[in-house]
Amino acid sequence: MAHLALYKLDLLDAFENRRDDWTYVDFEKLLTKVRPSANYQDAKGIIIAAHKDGSWPKTVKRYLLSNYRVHQNVSSEFNEVFAAVVATLTEQEKQGWGLSETA
Repeated sequence: MAHLALYKLDLLDAFENRRDDWTYVDFEKLLTKVRPSANYQDAKGIIIAAHKDGSWPKTVKRYLLSNYRVHQNVSSEFNEVFAAVVATLTEQEKQGWGLSETA
């Protein structure tokens, strides 16, 4: 398991267990609630670390795909992680998230 602060582990666990249609905004809002000095840049680091660890695949996937759905791209820091997530999607999932076949 990645060496992450307890608040990050709790945050990732909470979102991994959610069954609603949460978005990256919900993740970032809760992050700033539990850690007021945090911002979206901190969220990026948490998501990248979570992907590297492999323990929170649903959280990583939903954070990135909901971000992509809104912005139609992802930050350059996410390129490698996003490509790995997209590679696991079915065609139906890609369509549902608004991804073209070339994404």
